Amino acid sequence: MPVVLEQKEVLRAARAQVALRRWEEAVGKVLAEKTLPDRFDQGTLWVYCTGSAWAQELRLHEDQIVEKLNFIAEEHGLFRSIKIGVRPPRRAFSL
Repeated sequence: MPVVLEQKEVLRAARAQVALRRWEEAVGKVLAEKTLPDRFDQGTLWVYCTGSAWAQELRLHEDQIVEKLNFIAEEHGLFRSIKIGVRPPRRAFSL
């Protein structure tokens, strides 16, 4: 892979991490307490919720959350979709 493309992907990954560290700002305090971003790959963010009601709430606000994450990351289109699962988090999101 050319160095320029590698640098662009590293920058995108860094911007995604910055946005995910500000998860509470993107989703609000209540949702942040019930959800956990697990991983980000090629525009898709995987998030786990503590219950199905919280998963539904996250789905209802997906477009706004994606928009807010892109705003925080300062890169339109970085985040494109959210995949949502229900289970206790395996670990705390690494900041």
